[in-house]
Amino acid sequence: MVRIRYGTPADAGAIAGVRHASWQGAYTGILAPEIIERETGHYDPGRERARFAARPWRRTLVAEPAPPAPPPATPVRGSGIIGYASFGPERDADGIPIRHQAGPARPPGVSSAELYAIYVTPAWWSTGAGRDLLRRVLQETQAEGYPRIVLWVLERNTRARRFYERSGFRLDGRAHGLDWLGGVTEVRYSRGLARP
Repeated sequence: MVRIRYGTPADAGAIAGVRHASWQGAYTGILAPEIIERETGHYDPGRERARFAARPWRRTLVAEPAPPAPPPATPVRGSGIIGYASFGPERDADGIPIRHQAGPARPPGVSSAELYAIYVTPAWWSTGAGRDLLRRVLQETQAEGYPRIVLWVLERNTRARRFYERSGFRLDGRAHGLDWLGGVTEVRYSRGLARP
């Protein structure tokens, strides 16, 4: 059982720690070890704090063990955070929100939400923490009036793809290569968000 809350800049160190542990667990065998280390090995809470300020459209939820249940492993770097998800309006290739015709209930000019990242430290995989985070993201984006949500996932990350498919996401035919990650392919999933 986990508790989900909005993350703050004070959570930056724990978020960076979760990312590091998750990349080690999820991407070993998919990405070269030197790429994983380059992208996550520098434990830099300052860089994560800067993301809160530089991307005001990006929202972050964090997961913590809910008392009184003891955690199956020590949370990352002494914090209580064992996972996080970030989301917001759909972005273009440069990471800037795509603007479309405005709808009545969603942010002006934005038609789709995007799940930018969701990571849970490996000791907490298969405990429901990831499902709880994703469920909350879907609730938040639906409440904001988005008609659908998209996400990108590494094509060879079969564990994550099964997780998304069980949550109602389907491949939508879009894919691209990521040169900065050694040329791996990323595929896009999407799903509709039912109206409240």
